[in-house]
Amino acid sequence: MTVLDLEDLESGRELRARVAVVGAGAAGITLARALAARGLEVVVLEGGGSRPEAATQALHDLVPVGYPLRPGHVNRAREFGGSCNLWAGRCMRLTPFDLERRPWVAEVGWPFGWETLAPWLREAARLLGLPDPVHFDLAAHGGRVSADERRLLAAGPFAPILSLWARRPRRFARAHRRELAASRRITVVLHANATELETDAEGSRVVAVRARSLSGRELRVVAEVVVLACGGLEVPRLLLLSRRARPHGLGNEHDLVGRFFMDHPRTAYGRVTVRAGVALPLTRGWPLADGRVQLGFALPPDLQAREGLLHHYATLEEEHSAYTERTYRTAVEAGKVLLRRGHAGSRLDLGRIRRAARLDSLIYLLPPKEILPFPLWRAWRVTRSRLETRRRARRYVVVYFCEQPPSAESRVTLDDSRDALGLPRIRLDWRIPDPVHESLWRLQDHLARALRTTGLGELEPGEGIPRYTDASHHLGTTRMGATPREGVVDPELRVWSVANLYVASSAVFPTGGHANPTLTLLALTLRLADHLARRLAPAAVATATGGGRPQPAMP
Repeated sequence: MTVLDLEDLESGRELRARVAVVGAGAAGITLARALAARGLEVVVLEGGGSRPEAATQALHDLVPVGYPLRPGHVNRAREFGGSCNLWAGRCMRLTPFDLERRPWVAEVGWPFGWETLAPWLREAARLLGLPDPVHFDLAAHGGRVSADERRLLAAGPFAPILSLWARRPRRFARAHRRELAASRRITVVLHANATELETDAEGSRVVAVRARSLSGRELRVVAEVVVLACGGLEVPRLLLLSRRARPHGLGNEHDLVGRFFMDHPRTAYGRVTVRAGVALPLTRGWPLADGRVQLGFALPPDLQAREGLLHHYATLEEEHSAYTERTYRTAVEAGKVLLRRGHAGSRLDLGRIRRAARLDSLIYLLPPKEILPFPLWRAWRVTRSRLETRRRARRYVVVYFCEQPPSAESRVTLDDSRDALGLPRIRLDWRIPDPVHESLWRLQDHLARALRTTGLGELEPGEGIPRYTDASHHLGTTRMGATPREGVVDPELRVWSVANLYVASSAVFPTGGHANPTLTLLALTLRLADHLARRLAPAAVATATGGGRPQPAMP
């Protein structure tokens, strides 16, 4: 791998490669590795440097005008490795039902079924360092599932939802550093912020990617294929900015770019008292040899279809005492920030946390299993399980992870204000419609009834409209569609109206279920890499033994 820094290059430099990738996060790095392994030269443009930088990170500042985002929270990282440098590591799997067309959720569904996505999931899980994907199925856990948990699942009726974590969150830049360094086909350019996709006169083909550093140095990358892997907010911004040939932006013939923005609204809502003697080991999270697992509760597909419900799920987390929340909540958040290391030191603005009104939900949405290093968490969890008395009732808070239905009014547009590069900032209008609350209340009702009828405990419902936090899962803004009128990209992730432009981002999700998107995103990225390698195969085969690097264009 050749690592260049645009701040060290002569302004106006031009590079050439078979493929240009915008963004060096999990998707961008995965795509570059896969294409290089098939003999293709790749240039990867990364807007940040090798470490966090305040001035560069400020380029991600946006203007929120809809439902409020978490105050002071860094939900994207502009640095080599991308936002996975911030990630706590929870991985979930979309279900086959999530990919089906569900008229009560959205007008469109995924343009392919589970059989198209499934073959790529095992390799995606391996890249993430997860336990074997069989652990997404409850049957794989045998004796780890207590009799009380089985009773609760049967009484719902509930569909079990399992989350997996690796021993530690996979940081892609660090994990693949040696391989990338040894590759003769990958060039990474740091501090190269993509500012425009230069096209032919008709806007039907990308000719080059233009990039600029904060100091004003400019770069032009000429490639046969361009892939946008810069996230669900920056992808639509770059398409909307690229409007010389098409005044409304690339791929925006039907006014779909930036629309249908989704996240996974999360909330701590209601409490559960579990009677003495009840054992819920998997529900509270349990260590595996090579990671960890947690059981959650969703409603089954037939019930969702019958009642027109969204695909939410619920988990239980330890309740903190009022004294803890009142006296130590700022210290708890500080510890959580610091334990993330690196850029995590600025993940949350502690001054703003101290002034925030809703701190309790932050405690519950970042539980110890997402914060502590695996050996510490495993020791804490096993020791606590052994020492915990069965003679007293225990209290938990219920945490809901919610599906958001796509809405055309929930969207990304360009604001009038500008960033340090002189580009319009993102204007984010996040909408959370009523069906999100209604489906949550229905799931809460089923959970309360199941606890009561089994005699395992009692649920104290939440009050009023739930207050959500965002999950930093930016979905839907360049969604896939079976036709250009349904989506911005086709089932192969190519922008419908641009012959050589693709998107590798959760922005392509037509619907999002409740599952964290990273596992699905990497599966889609691997599938895209296979498609591009076959599309470019003749030239790739010709150069497979040549060991060439991207070359500066001749003057």
